[in-house]
Amino acid sequence: MRKLLPVAALAILIAACSGSAFAWSGGPVYDVTDLEPKCAACHSSVTREQNRTEPAGIANFLFMENLHYKAIEEGKGPYQALSPDERQKLLADVKAVDENASVTIAVPASLSPGQDVQVTVTARGGNEIVGVALVDVDLRRKARIIQAEGWQIVGAPKVFDSAGKEQTKWVDGRGALSKNINSAVIWDQKADLAAKRFAAGKVTWTLKAPQQPGTYSMTAVMFYGTEKASPMGRVTVGTTTAARAGTWGNAGRVTFAKPVTVTVR
Repeated sequence: MRKLLPVAALAILIAACSGSAFAWSGGPVYDVTDLEPKCAACHSSVTREQNRTEPAGIANFLFMENLHYKAIEEGKGPYQALSPDERQKLLADVKAVDENASVTIAVPASLSPGQDVQVTVTARGGNEIVGVALVDVDLRRKARIIQAEGWQIVGAPKVFDSAGKEQTKWVDGRGALSKNINSAVIWDQKADLAAKRFAAGKVTWTLKAPQQPGTYSMTAVMFYGTEKASPMGRVTVGTTTAARAGTWGNAGRVTFAKPVTVTVR
């Protein structure tokens, strides 16, 4: 019976990624709220490590090389229409996006209970829309929003593009609702693969440290797309440009910043 568990879990994941769960194609523009990495059900994982607490079968299934690269290489599904040379070009472009995508988090290592502190997340790479969120650990299916650990978010996150210009489009989507959420979307992140140029936006949150002394883990999760940065990965759907992988495809990614430890005393 124990050997059947990973297979059953895989079946659930495959069903979710076939169309029953919301995907991040084009960004979570309607989900302007707190976000967790498990929300991106059909995104590929950049590393197996972010699924280290899951059965090995799930970690391997979600890994980008198995969930996305392999489909391109073998010409399956939406990639059947591409010639072998076109698939090679798309794969090279997608890998270039992945190799140049990263997210980092900056926060002081020591704080007093209830102290206000600024946390800055820098997201490099991706294309068009990049999402980031503050969570406690670098586990795709186990991470919780940072507020769950006793941190309070003070006010709206401040979002800046590569040029340092502030964007308010994301938090404006909350309307009259409170804007102290753990997530942000950085718009207009343009990748120029030919020139090897990648955008790098920033998001700054003001947090209030937990009242309970202790040691706390904090990290940032980044969500980004790959295929639309490549001519081979773009398709026209009506009047819009979409990723060749499709709405329920696996061309999106989940990646994490290196977790930091904050001591509250």
